[in-house]
Amino acid sequence: MMSFDKDKLILVKALMALLIVADHLNFFLDLGWLKPFKELGAPIVSVFFFISGFGLVRSWQNKGQQYLKDFIRSKFLRIVLPALLALAAYYLLLWNPRRDYLLDWKNLALYGTPILPFSWFAEAIVFFYLVYYLSFRYLKGKWKSAGILSGTLLWMAVTILIGYDWCWWICSLSFPSGAFFARYEKDIYAFCEAKPYRYYALLGSLGVLFLALYMPRNPYLWTLCYILIPAIVALVIAKLPLGRLHGPVLLFISGISYDIYLCHGIPMELLRDRLPIQNPLLFIAAVYALTILLAFAVQRLSRFISTKLCASSTT
Repeated sequence: MMSFDKDKLILVKALMALLIVADHLNFFLDLGWLKPFKELGAPIVSVFFFISGFGLVRSWQNKGQQYLKDFIRSKFLRIVLPALLALAAYYLLLWNPRRDYLLDWKNLALYGTPILPFSWFAEAIVFFYLVYYLSFRYLKGKWKSAGILSGTLLWMAVTILIGYDWCWWICSLSFPSGAFFARYEKDIYAFCEAKPYRYYALLGSLGVLFLALYMPRNPYLWTLCYILIPAIVALVIAKLPLGRLHGPVLLFISGISYDIYLCHGIPMELLRDRLPIQNPLLFIAAVYALTILLAFAVQRLSRFISTKLCASSTT
């Protein structure tokens, strides 16, 4: 029976976090065997956004409006606080008294240049969470999905008009597509399971459509490709028995995957600028080790502060 449950995503989240590090290592190392990983960055982000949209709608389906009552405080703490702690770690570990910190924030606002390396997605996901909350809190029925799509299109329009790099907007539509998948998940599975050939015909059709949209090499058409990529991934995951893969290492990496996304640029800059390592394999090993260490520290500190804040707000 097809499913897209949390237990199946443990392996996926762990792999995506490790692969995004490999992707961004290309900015620091010129190694031929690393080049293929550079093509995985945007697809990984699209799957991340898809899973986020899917998870939010699935949670609402399971808990109803009760899920939204403490959403702003609890959910936003989970995504904003780790980002702020990672930024603080970045400033501390790469402290430079001559750095113009106001210029950092100006460049972020005007040009979309992230202060924390590779962290643009954090700003995007905060906005998408806000759009989700407003849509599901104040809109009715199918207008909820329309609200998420409209908010996402607004994000895309603003970032394109300001002139931000394409990474800010090209994967955005994967967030509402994840919400759509959650809303019609049972219908999609019923269609696929009614006759054996339908599943493979659907995958094949999505693959052909992807190629048709990708081949013109138009970034605006590519926004549609990043709807199709996570949809294909979701259908494959739903079919495979990935829920059996629950080793302690996978659970650990999956549990800090968001923090790995936030932190992995810090060791790369630190090892390049302050603690240079000439051997590329040692550099890669050190990046992964320090990334996991930083991500774990950020997650634990974030949980500690969140617990304290939530406890103080209830007393």
